[in-house]
Amino acid sequence: MRRATRSVALALCAAIAASAFGAGGASSSVQAAGADKQFEWPATFVVLGDGYPHSGDACRRLGESTATLNYLDHMAMLVGCPGSRDSAAVRAIVGRQRHARVVGEADGVTLISISTESAQTGSQTRHVPVKESPISASGTLPCERGNGQTKTMCKFGVVHHSDRSTTVVVYWPDGATRAIFFGVDGRVMGTATSASDRPMPGDTLTRKHAGINLISVGNERYEVEDTVLSGG
Repeated sequence: MRRATRSVALALCAAIAASAFGAGGASSSVQAAGADKQFEWPATFVVLGDGYPHSGDACRRLGESTATLNYLDHMAMLVGCPGSRDSAAVRAIVGRQRHARVVGEADGVTLISISTESAQTGSQTRHVPVKESPISASGTLPCERGNGQTKTMCKFGVVHHSDRSTTVVVYWPDGATRAIFFGVDGRVMGTATSASDRPMPGDTLTRKHAGINLISVGNERYEVEDTVLSGG
């Protein structure tokens, strides 16, 4: 009788342990599935590239949108990281880049502004930025590179400066940028890889056809309509 009672007790303990292990395993599986789920960027953001500062990283460069309009700066790059400002991704960027600072949060994303103005200090021959207005317009324009091997539509942002000049910043889908500087008369003064660099004529060729500025920079081609510059 005692053996039978002991056997029943052992079987009951084993059943309880198995149940607890199963629940723990299921919980771990749910947690793992949640951790592996990729962050879905809200439609309120214009996401550029596939990771920042490296491809595959959780953070992204951001273009102009309703969520970022108040945080964009002509002399800075805007980066968004999923989660709060205390996340590891945010701390890594702010801790390693001395010109990076958290400027806000929107739709579950922490916004970081990284100044690019410091690249212009220390040289009198560098381009001196003028006081600018916030990005006043955005859209897409035809762009290509590689002698026509890559043809697509690139996003762009327009900044009108206090001296009546205009800068059009083109954002390639892979995260690269091209800044095109226009004078008061609408003529191209030069181009650079970013808006904070000095405009250089270099190998830039321009011509106009039917109100469209056809701009060649090396093996890159852009089509910028006059209405983009005038805001029409």
